[in-house]
Amino acid sequence: MGECPFKPLLDLDTFAEGTPRAYIDELRGEHRILYQPDQYATGGHWLLFQQPDIDFVLRSTDLFTNNFGPLLEDMPDFLLPEQQKSLTFMDPPQHKQYRSLVEYAFRPSRLTQREPEMRADAKAIIDSVIDRGECEFITEVAIKLPMLVMFKLLGVRPADFDHVIKLTNTLTLASDPDFAENRAAGFVASGQLIDFGEALAADHRADPRDDMTADVLNSEIDGQKLTDREFGRFFNNLITGGIETTRNTLGWAMVDFIDHPDQYRMLQADLSLIPNAVDEILRYRNPVSYLRRTAKQDMELAGEKIPKGGKVVCVLAACNRDPSLFERPNEFDITRPFAATRRNYRTFGGGPHFCLGINQARGNLTIMLEEIARRLDNPRLLAEPKHARSFFMDGFKELRLGFDRRA
Repeated sequence: MGECPFKPLLDLDTFAEGTPRAYIDELRGEHRILYQPDQYATGGHWLLFQQPDIDFVLRSTDLFTNNFGPLLEDMPDFLLPEQQKSLTFMDPPQHKQYRSLVEYAFRPSRLTQREPEMRADAKAIIDSVIDRGECEFITEVAIKLPMLVMFKLLGVRPADFDHVIKLTNTLTLASDPDFAENRAAGFVASGQLIDFGEALAADHRADPRDDMTADVLNSEIDGQKLTDREFGRFFNNLITGGIETTRNTLGWAMVDFIDHPDQYRMLQADLSLIPNAVDEILRYRNPVSYLRRTAKQDMELAGEKIPKGGKVVCVLAACNRDPSLFERPNEFDITRPFAATRRNYRTFGGGPHFCLGINQARGNLTIMLEEIARRLDNPRLLAEPKHARSFFMDGFKELRLGFDRRA
């Protein structure tokens, strides 16, 4: 068995400064599959580094289940049965049935319809900070557009915005003491988001409005409409997925443009490079580090014997800097042709659970980067960025930036 007991990859200290790209490069060069002990859950786990193996696991739902979730940590017994009824934990064919209820809202045609309002929101976001010449970028800029998009889509009332964001932060950043007292608090917050979604469904039934929540509540699966509780589980999945990707990616985008000012000036000089820039950022700084699947049966994978119930961890970051897939993989280059970049990175996962909101995520990043490039010159760090403490989400909890108003 290939095993590396000395320096675990999936460890909070290993990820203290973000995804450890150099270490992942080293592991990918030495291992196809690697078993490591697991201090965060029962037993150990198998790490996969090669794109074909990762694609095989994510696509082979007959062999690998998502019923235990995408995280390395074991979901506690009090929450697991309910989470297994949610979209993120479902396997086909049930997963496809539930996913089809909301896929329409994230099609390119719907994004085009939302674009004017998104652009107005992006302008207002920059308006709110531009005269100061500085901001706390994560909370004042990066999170704002995806938050507004998802809350408007789902009909969340403005009075509830802060409450939902706090629960989302607690859930996704539960290993960080600035957001949660312990990991268990994150699981509790997940349940509270379901509770909120359930209440939101009831609110929509009492006070109907035209949004995605109403559409889902009026839809049927096998002749049955969703209950309020079933919608609550949907809400949990949509909110966490819809906000985190853009927030973390946009934060890294600004750090990388500050580190590569020539690339930022190039973007400002030619805004047609924005689609390339968006996909290069998504390749270079994938916000989700890994996805876990669980073996349904005893099997052999990449030459190793995996027992039923074994945790297989697909290291997405390993694909995105693989020299067999990308020239100069550790260089940040917004002139890369985005079609080839999209084909080879695995930022959005793969298989049936391929990111539902991929078009929305790219749209958020495109619109915000365009507004920033048009209006802000000379972005610079005012303090050392503070990384969120996580080995699943790669992003910042604080990023203080200075900038000049563009003439």
